[in-house]
Amino acid sequence: MKIVYLLCFILCFTSLSFGQLISNAPWMSQFSEQDIKTNNIRFQEIIDAFNSYWETRDPMVKGSGYKPFKRWENYWSSFVDQDGYLPTKSFLWQTLQDKYQISRSRTSKATSNWYPMGPFWHTNTGSWSSGQGRVNVVVVDPNNPNTYYVGAPAGGIWKSTDAGQTWIPLSDQLGQIGVSGIAIDYSNSDTIYIATGDDDAGDTSSIGVWKSTDAGVTWNETGLNPSNSPNKLTDLNINPNNSNMLWVASEGGIYKSVDGGLTWDNKHSGSFTALDVKPGDPNVVYAATPSKFYKSTDAGDTFIQITAGLPTVASRIAMDVTPANPEVVYLLVANPSSGFKGVYRSNDSGQSFFQTAQTADIFESPQAWYDLAIAVSDTDENMVFSGCLNIWKSTNGGESFSKLNSWNAPNQATYTHADIHYIQFFGNQVFVGSDGGFYKSSDDGTNFTDLTKGLQIGQFYRIAVSKTDSNKMVGGLQDNGGYAFSDTTWKNYYGADGMDTAIHPQNSNHYYGFIQSGGNLYISENAGNSNTMTIPAPTGESGNWVTPLEMNKDGELYAGYKKLYKLTGNSFQPISQNFNSIIDYLELDPIDSDIIYVAINNVLNKSTNHGQSFTSSANFNSNISSIEVNNEDNTIVYLSTAGTDGKVFKSVDGGYNFTDITGNLP
Repeated sequence: MKIVYLLCFILCFTSLSFGQLISNAPWMSQFSEQDIKTNNIRFQEIIDAFNSYWETRDPMVKGSGYKPFKRWENYWSSFVDQDGYLPTKSFLWQTLQDKYQISRSRTSKATSNWYPMGPFWHTNTGSWSSGQGRVNVVVVDPNNPNTYYVGAPAGGIWKSTDAGQTWIPLSDQLGQIGVSGIAIDYSNSDTIYIATGDDDAGDTSSIGVWKSTDAGVTWNETGLNPSNSPNKLTDLNINPNNSNMLWVASEGGIYKSVDGGLTWDNKHSGSFTALDVKPGDPNVVYAATPSKFYKSTDAGDTFIQITAGLPTVASRIAMDVTPANPEVVYLLVANPSSGFKGVYRSNDSGQSFFQTAQTADIFESPQAWYDLAIAVSDTDENMVFSGCLNIWKSTNGGESFSKLNSWNAPNQATYTHADIHYIQFFGNQVFVGSDGGFYKSSDDGTNFTDLTKGLQIGQFYRIAVSKTDSNKMVGGLQDNGGYAFSDTTWKNYYGADGMDTAIHPQNSNHYYGFIQSGGNLYISENAGNSNTMTIPAPTGESGNWVTPLEMNKDGELYAGYKKLYKLTGNSFQPISQNFNSIIDYLELDPIDSDIIYVAINNVLNKSTNHGQSFTSSANFNSNISSIEVNNEDNTIVYLSTAGTDGKVFKSVDGGYNFTDITGNLP
């Protein structure tokens, strides 16, 4: 049994993770721009389009773009409304306010002693791609080179005042938000703006631009807020000569404010993914959609499309400029399949471009819809860094690039973890945000230092806690593999996407963890200090993205595919009938090991003979999202269902009849 199930159910309704479509993914091309913009596409339609796209492609290739979508699908499948659509941000924003109102109206308030367990840092004890959490944006205070801000896709904004050695969270009061853009007032560092949401993977949707006037201690919404913000905000810039003027790129267009965020005007419609201001001349603003480049010469009031030298078709454009030569603009362009198209350079302030000689694939993957970045040195217009899967570097103005690192070599001096979402120069330092964290180089990429320590931004799928020692636990992190906690230290003992986990009830040093789709089971017999054994998936089987893994009180380990499997020796062996559909959730009775519950879609199945046979015990109106059996009375079973109309149920007859106990939950 895992206490995380009910906790996750509760947290889902206290977060701001609003449903967001991944609009620029190649399988979304069959839908109209208007339907994407208005979220007028049913969740199942998106799944069908994705599955159709992958019928002729290999999803197992590293960097294929398959995994980011499966993460998105797994998370948002629990939020689909009665009509099959993802909920609007206004609906979920109101849900959060309702939750706060319930808390405020309680006549008696119970105290709790929750405190953060991290991971704030980790030791790599076996991962081939170690990392800690995804980073979307990093900004240095223009008035203090030792003050950094980091934005995470679902972990909010964090601040360091000692050049990344320690970090503090700034947005806990806003719930679980993403941050993809940060702008600091050049004349007053206490004034900070954030563009909320996850601009790459859709983990969170935007609740607008928020503003702090006390260096991030408190935040207030601006005129672009939960009631009117587009779902996706990307680059956020502030005029260095006029602190009241800001621009933000969004899937709803280019927005501009001239009164410090009090009001915003949509200056140009379209889905924009990048925005930059010309160094030394804030009247010149550059912006890009996934396929077009625009330029403004009147501080963003009007824009014209530039086509000279640029490709006619593309799926994403990353952009950067440099004070070393303000006339230079670089574009990194993806082809319609999200693969490498080319590097394009302008020497006349974006009036015309030419393609550089670089033709080798510096993306190394067709996943530019998910992550893409380019940066130019502040002091050398010819030094260019690019990133998609790994980091590449040019010293001749983009004419040729050399590869700096490899995603599966974490001991490299240049290691930055795979999947690059952000690269930016600040003075003579280059900062990188990737799926694994925040990295900095002070020697033009010869060495990178991991500055993620202290950032609690890891995204757990599941956790398990030892029955005999609460200081031992194991969990699976999105992007960053299996994390084992023992001896007060988190240990990253295997890579990929860490999923469901277990700890042996009689031997608390035996940890078990799946990767995505139940592909491999990784076993550590020394509390995460190394990976002791790898067990392959059953032949011909592939589980859900999060394949259920459970261990009973007797130390028997079970996994749910289309059949229920039990670990016997060094392999999984089937013990149940074929359900002809993949098992979603698995619950083992904590008192009687003969009793096993299996959930498939909206049907609860129960076995009373150790899994040899199952019968349907209960049906629900929406898919089951968790099951829990009372630890002291196994006739009591709790169950929750998914969707915006999801509910909590209780059975007092061993899972045959259930009563709705949702009460006043939003």
